[in-house]
Amino acid sequence: MSEEISMETSEPLENKDAVSVPKEHPNTYPKEQPKRQPGTLVLIGACLVVSLGASLATVAGYDRWYAQKIVAVDIKGYIAQQRDNYLAGKLSDDELRKSFDRLEAAITAIPRNRVIIMGDAVVRNAETVRP
Repeated sequence: MSEEISMETSEPLENKDAVSVPKEHPNTYPKEQPKRQPGTLVLIGACLVVSLGASLATVAGYDRWYAQKIVAVDIKGYIAQQRDNYLAGKLSDDELRKSFDRLEAAITAIPRNRVIIMGDAVVRNAETVRP
């Protein structure tokens, strides 16, 4: 009974059973339509794009940082050239030591995922490092 009393005080008696809908002001814009969910083709396309992007990034990262690659270093030719220059008097003792330090620095700068082989063993299609 307390419900009836509170309803009677807030609404007139003739609107007791009717659902009250707020009336819009005549100068207001129409309400926006609810947003539709994207279609099935759009979702499949988005999944394909994300999947291909992730796959390409994975393969590129693996190739860049993990895959073993062969690198050739012509140590024998470099030492022979430095020896000839030293014997011809073109290099001093200090310059000869610095050139061997450069060779060592070039070899140690090669990343860990590179396999280093002698330049004499390479026939073709291998990256060659020249100190």
